Amino acid sequence: MLAGVWKQWLFKKREAVSKNRKQAISSGVSIPGEIQEVIQHFFCTYDNFQGARNLQTDTFIKEVFYATKQEPMDQSTVEEMETYLHYNNMQRLRLKHYEIDEFLMVDSDVCLVGVTREYSGNVKNRVLYFLHKEDGGWRFHHIARSHYGVVLDKFQVREQTGFVIGNEKAAMLFLTHSSSSAATNYMTGDYVHAEGYLEVEQQVSGQLFYRVVRMNRIH
Repeated sequence: MLAGVWKQWLFKKREAVSKNRKQAISSGVSIPGEIQEVIQHFFCTYDNFQGARNLQTDTFIKEVFYATKQEPMDQSTVEEMETYLHYNNMQRLRLKHYEIDEFLMVDSDVCLVGVTREYSGNVKNRVLYFLHKEDGGWRFHHIARSHYGVVLDKFQVREQTGFVIGNEKAAMLFLTHSSSSAATNYMTGDYVHAEGYLEVEQQVSGQLFYRVVRMNRIH
């Protein structure tokens, strides 16, 4: 009985928090109404990972799962990944506020949304979401994260250029097509800000890597 009352109270508390969650859109950022509705629904159910499942592709689920669990050889099904992420999110910091500070229509059925997210505990980060239009509806397909560090190594893998970015304690592997500007503009020793999404369909020597979306040199 007490357990049931506690669960009911907790549900109402979380529902109230999600309703009071503040959304902001930076001046100069214009978003089509149908896309804005999808974004709003996604963040309204942010702490309940399964609440917006119909707005997420399987690729998006996989990217979040592998980035969270950090076990590239894990062979969980998409349904098992959903369950893991759902319960993991319940233990994490709560989203308090988010601000959409960038929007770009990449194509008629692909858009990019830049979001700064603020959590309890004064924790902030910024990500890029890619939404794809499928069967007449918009869904979250990629999440590109920001990484700052030194280009520790640069190498070729067939038609792709790889960058190892980080420091002596930790580093991330990024890949981009060898004909891209990032492949030619950045060298070993450069301090860069790289944005990329986790590639979940391919691996390099058993490792997951990030697909470069943007890269900028920091002077």
